[in-house]
Amino acid sequence: MSNEKVFSKDSYNFQLKSGVKPPLEFALDNYLTFACRHKFCREVCPVYQATGNEGYIPYGFHTSLLALYKGIAKFEELGEMFVNCLYCGACQIRCPNTLFMGDFYKVTLTTIDLVRKIRGDLAKSGVVYLGLEDAKKEVENHLSTVDNKDVMLKWTSDLNLQIGGKKDIVLYVSRFMATQDTKTARLCAKLLQKAGVDFAVMPTTYAGISEPFDIGREDLFVQLAKQDIDMLKEMEAKIVIITDPHDYFYFKRDYPKIFGDLPFDIVFITEFLWRLIEDGKLKPVNEIKKKVAFHDPCTLNKLTGHWESPRKIISNIPGIEFINENHIDQWYYCCGNGVSITLRKAKPKLAQEIGLKRLTRVNDLGVSTLVLACPHCWDHFTEIETKTGIRIELINVIELLAKSVGV
Repeated sequence: MSNEKVFSKDSYNFQLKSGVKPPLEFALDNYLTFACRHKFCREVCPVYQATGNEGYIPYGFHTSLLALYKGIAKFEELGEMFVNCLYCGACQIRCPNTLFMGDFYKVTLTTIDLVRKIRGDLAKSGVVYLGLEDAKKEVENHLSTVDNKDVMLKWTSDLNLQIGGKKDIVLYVSRFMATQDTKTARLCAKLLQKAGVDFAVMPTTYAGISEPFDIGREDLFVQLAKQDIDMLKEMEAKIVIITDPHDYFYFKRDYPKIFGDLPFDIVFITEFLWRLIEDGKLKPVNEIKKKVAFHDPCTLNKLTGHWESPRKIISNIPGIEFINENHIDQWYYCCGNGVSITLRKAKPKLAQEIGLKRLTRVNDLGVSTLVLACPHCWDHFTEIETKTGIRIELINVIELLAKSVGV
């Protein structure tokens, strides 16, 4: 590794422990972030919208850590508060500290890193906060699956794909997509084949999971990422096409912070497919008579600023009536799954309420279909439909394009 900086702020690079006063530098950062007292983060936070609890927004997080520094709060009590975060990133892009103070004062809101740190420090100290055991099980399941190449490559059956070897373009399919959303993974490959793209897939992928942070194993997050990056280097990849928005977030935001600049370009699948449409290599000609809206994945819209290519694809499919919600309006929404599964498992009713709000909004638009670009959104929305009885057709933008192209 050229840079082992896991967290964005140097003041986070220590371990909080029970009975040990946090460093002044850490307290000062929390105070400077807290001191604005504007609470703009509150209005866009899906958790606050559902609970009305200011303790679950960055303002509350920083206040609790200042109380810890002052000796009027207990380290063991932080778990109840810090489990209430989806890592959706809405607060970070809404905060005036990020917008106006970050460049000059270097006081930016870094909620995701902060919550990752606190959850991890609690786990390292033996504090069993709500959701920790579920996060551990998720990591165990992930590790046992990625080591089984037969399971990881089952989605490639009958596609005649190049597995491994040297190739300029590599299609990156991590564990969740490879095992839980194989239909979309296969359609991604078929669309690339239809357009005549010469590409390969990896023999397996090791990364693609955020939960190591929640269990205090940021070293494991780094290790898994390094294994994938090293494999991509061995394949001499120049372009890596990402199929899961969570992985896109890791490759665009986390990995460069840890490893420095990556030696290949990272492109999300919808962006790559849109380029193929523009070049005339994919032609959506079959009409699809649907009235649709699009749900922005948090990891694309809020966390990496990527919202255009899915909309361009939808808008260019014949027969589609597209009710195009502004991507900024969707800062207020989340499917309820989050970038880490911890909140969804710890507080399933809260996660369901957050996701149900989004589906209710879609119903109010009078559309028949909600187009998705994330397998995790599909997974949680499907669960919510089963539990609540709300009904709206869910379809991935990849499947929509494949039907129009004739794949």
